[in-house]
This record gives sequence, C-alpha cells and structure tokens, in this order.
Amino acid sequence: MQYSQFNSILTQSLPTLEPGFGFTPWVSTNPSPIENKTQTQTQTYSFSGSDGPARPGLSPVDDRRLRRKISNRESARRSRMRKQRHLEDLRIQASRLRSENRELASRLGAVTHNCFLFRRESERLSTEATSLCLRLSEIRRFLLSRQLQRLSSPAAALMCGGGFVSGSAQTGSSIIA
Repeated sequence: MQYSQFNSILTQSLPTLEPGFGFTPWVSTNPSPIENKTQTQTQTYSFSGSDGPARPGLSPVDDRRLRRKISNRESARRSRMRKQRHLEDLRIQASRLRSENRELASRLGAVTHNCFLFRRESERLSTEATSLCLRLSEIRRFLLSRQLQRLSSPAAALMCGGGFVSGSAQTGSSIIA
C-alpha cells in the first residue's frame, strides 16, 4: 500500500459508536508538511513496527512522529472498542437487573397478599377460639353448678329423676346446643 493511500485511510471519518458521539478528529483541510513530502512518492512501505525501514524523504523525527501518530490512532480505536463493549455489557446487565427487579417485585406482591390472607385467617381463628373457650367455660360452670345442686339437695335429685325438670336443666340444654 502506498503511503498516500495509507494516509488517506487514516484521515477518513471514524464510524459512529454512539448516537451523537461521532467525530472525525483527524480530518484536516490543510495537509501537513509530512504529507506534502510523501504524497509524490510511489513506493510501498512496511508499517510493521518502530524498527521497520525508514521512509525515504522523512527525517527520523518525522518518521517517529508518524509511527507514533499511527500507533496512537490504533490505540484510540482499541480504547473506543473496549468502551463500546463495556457500555453494551452495562446495558445488558441493566436490562437483566430490571427484569430481575420486576420478577422480585411480583413475587413480593404475591407474598404480601398471602401474608394478608393468613393474618386475616389467623384473626378469624383467634376470635373463634376465644368464643369457643368462653362457651366451654360456661358449660363447665353449668355442669359444676348442677353437680353441686345434686349433692346439696337429695330431694331435688329425686324430683329430677321423677320427671320434674328444673329451670337450670333447661338452661344447660340451651347452652350445650
């Protein structure tokens, strides 16, 4: 490749990496003195490294400057590519985290709803247990009072057995039912 062709490749616009971030820092309207010297030459040169053959028509300082310029451009290109990959990785990670956040929020909503249902059921069962304890306590008191009545008056017990039902027996049957 001729130096002038290589130089024209270097001065071409770079591809836009992000919307609104495209720029062409190396496009110049005034060719540099180095470019003027070498554009008239038609030899092919190797850009394999800093210890390659010297370019005819360039001083060693200009040659080093040109190689450094090429190296810096390549380094900047690699840096932009790394940045682009990093940004893409961050976008993928952000998308994955948003999805995970939605899933966790959904699960939290379901758990919260179930918790509410269990609390309501627990309150209902607690109220029912309290009511049943009170009823059991009343039945025990009734049975205890009835036992005490039988023991304290043998005549009343005979009357109960003979077909006479006292008022407390009627109340006991309504409590048990």
